[in-house]
Amino acid sequence: MPGGDKFSRSRTGCLQCRKKHNKCDEQQPVCSFCASRNLDCKYSSGVKWVQPKEPMPTRHKPRCKGTRRAIEQNMLGRPSALFAETFFDSAEDKSAWEYYISLVSSNVPAVDGPENPYRQLSIPALSSPILLETIVCISTEHMLNFGLTSIDIAAKRQQRMLRTLGQNLLSINAEAACDTGAIVANNKHEREALLTAVVLQGIVVAQTADGVLEPHVKCASWLMQALGYFDEIPQNSITRMAVQRFGMVDVMLAISRQRRPYAPQKFILNQPNQDRWDTTEPSFYKMTGCPQPLMCLLVRIAHLACDVSEGLETNTDESAILNEAFRLDTELRAWGSGYSGALPMPCERSPLDILTECFYWTAHLLLARRVFRDQTCSPRVQHLVRVCFGLMDHLSTGCGPDSSLPQPFYLAAREAILPEDRAWVRQKHESMTAYYREQQRNSAMDLIEQIWETTDKLRELGSGSGWPREIELSIVDNYVQALDRRACFFIF
Repeated sequence: MPGGDKFSRSRTGCLQCRKKHNKCDEQQPVCSFCASRNLDCKYSSGVKWVQPKEPMPTRHKPRCKGTRRAIEQNMLGRPSALFAETFFDSAEDKSAWEYYISLVSSNVPAVDGPENPYRQLSIPALSSPILLETIVCISTEHMLNFGLTSIDIAAKRQQRMLRTLGQNLLSINAEAACDTGAIVANNKHEREALLTAVVLQGIVVAQTADGVLEPHVKCASWLMQALGYFDEIPQNSITRMAVQRFGMVDVMLAISRQRRPYAPQKFILNQPNQDRWDTTEPSFYKMTGCPQPLMCLLVRIAHLACDVSEGLETNTDESAILNEAFRLDTELRAWGSGYSGALPMPCERSPLDILTECFYWTAHLLLARRVFRDQTCSPRVQHLVRVCFGLMDHLSTGCGPDSSLPQPFYLAAREAILPEDRAWVRQKHESMTAYYREQQRNSAMDLIEQIWETTDKLRELGSGSGWPREIELSIVDNYVQALDRRACFFIF
């Protein structure tokens, strides 16, 4: 069983633990580490605010057409305080925008850096009310989870954002009723901004305990179709980011719900082309931790799993499905031929590469469980689970790429059987949630606990009833599938 996070750095703990790179338990007013060593235990505020030199009155100026060019000219440099304040309704909105730039944007992609499109988005957002309100809302929900704002403020900003989002969608519906080509022909920049705002709703949802992502993904799929981005690559880097994020969220949400993705299989992002998506900015690989060809294999696994499920319901001949499954298994192994499942030595591999291998073995796990229908207790499934856990244990909380770990982690966690493995899952979940504070992680863990408890009871009942093993497996898998399809949470 993998070890704990004993030596992982604590970024939200006390100053002594952070200095010594020790995992702080964050007890107040004195943590256990400092108490046992009689050290002076102090905590930082955790936020570095960028304050203007002089207090500025609240003001709001209309956004004119000439604003976009001025903003694009400032993309390469940090805007001045005066430049930024021109576009905000209040000083609090401006502070939330700055908070997004300095902190939130670095936690969204797998790898932060100068080309981080989520941070670059903050500049063109100044000329787009829907993008700006989305960024402010994302930032406010993040601040709320760290106790830096109130529920009332967060609710008001979310209502304002959803109202603007709804108005934009109604406008498009009116245009589409008159002319289907109007969506693309008229105000394309505004339509791309709307698509980006809809796609980014997933970040808002992940921060909240009761948010639902499914309607936003359906809406984004409709906009993708209307703008023609299932068939062509956007030229604008921010829109490319939105299209790439939609593609990854779409397939991972489909896997979580045990259904097919909304995007058509002909979607250009679903056709393996690493040079097009992973080596140009924004890099799909750096944004997600999952190389684009591997994402394409995950799409195929999602569809094939649905073929198997539907075939079982209709008693369809499985030979064609199994032949495709074996071909897919061969392609997956060929793609990941460099991965052995061996645990990395310290400093031997980058966190991004370890994260990629987590996605790779998770793909094998999905293929085994949902396509070949292996039992959770089978040697192959349990071997894959332990490989995943071992790799995940080497991604210290807050290392950066672990921001994209939730989907592989929770998919593998549900297959844990041994008490020590389940204890490690709980500890890892607590560590990640304490750092990222995304409320929907708790919903994911609640589902895992429910699956563990109920499937254990079903297996115990089945073992004592004399049922054939196939019937027992079918009952358990059907139960888990029903839970997945009723679930509302999602994190990515």
